Amino acid sequence: MNSNYDTDFYEWTQQQAKAIRQGDWDQIDREHLAEEIEDMWKVDSGRLWHHMGELLVWLLAYTYAPEQRQTHGWWYVRIVNHRCEIEVVVDVWPNLAAQAEQRLDESYDRAREIASEETGLPVDSFPETCPWTAQQVIDATFWPEV
Repeated sequence: MNSNYDTDFYEWTQQQAKAIRQGDWDQIDREHLAEEIEDMWKVDSGRLWHHMGELLVWLLAYTYAPEQRQTHGWWYVRIVNHRCEIEVVVDVWPNLAAQAEQRLDESYDRAREIASEETGLPVDSFPETCPWTAQQVIDATFWPEV
């Protein structure tokens, strides 16, 4: 089988799709196709955790440094943006939302440190554990107050 996986990825994807549709199983690049299917999940789950972590940073800053909201009005925009990005990933992979709760603490620890740097507040100004559920964090209508 002649695979152009490494030289023309787009063409490779089109060839693989055509072979699958036609049931031409001998033309399937099984190893690379399996790898790509596995990587789809990894990439999108990575995107979710990235946006969850960023969202937590800005929620912490927004919540625990309210006096800075006026000068950092973009905090609100970042919160909305990261929630939109999360929604896109969860629309494609709904089962990732269920895993968000499990990964919340991991994302929160790092977010707490970054929020401290962003606001200039000591890290202990923020709760040691996340004060919100994952569902609250990604809910577009949820806006925490202290």
